[in-house]
Amino acid sequence: MKIKPFIFLIIIPFYLGCEANKPTAESTENTKPMQFDKRLEGKWVLEYMTPVNGKDVKQLYKIQKPFLNFVDDTKVAGNNGCNNIAGEYSLSGDIIRFETEKFISTRMFCEGVDEKAFTGILKTVNRYDVIEDDNKLLLLTSDIISMQFVKADSI
Repeated sequence: MKIKPFIFLIIIPFYLGCEANKPTAESTENTKPMQFDKRLEGKWVLEYMTPVNGKDVKQLYKIQKPFLNFVDDTKVAGNNGCNNIAGEYSLSGDIIRFETEKFISTRMFCEGVDEKAFTGILKTVNRYDVIEDDNKLLLLTSDIISMQFVKADSI
């Protein structure tokens, strides 16, 4: 059986078209997950939080102010005003999401501290910005500032 030359005219362009659609190193660079924003690195102490039941940060956290410590591009640790917490977050541009339902926590008893207030608001956060020479971190819910942190080494 002889292969007819016109079959190659159909197969070769089809094959070349498939090769042209394969991703290249240049085209996959734009789809990589966001790299760690170095400005987030380190410890951030809570300075402002949307009031909960009419109480502000000073009224909610008399023992210790909550803080976050961004460890790397997916891990965050900290304290909710009483207990140590640790979990994961994700970034994409200025979008940030904290997976608070998967956070782990120590279980100390702290009288008069609403531990869930901190992670409850953290759960609603969907954007962030680092301002004032990288010394303030704003966590926003839509366009509203829900939390404001100050870099620990700038206090």
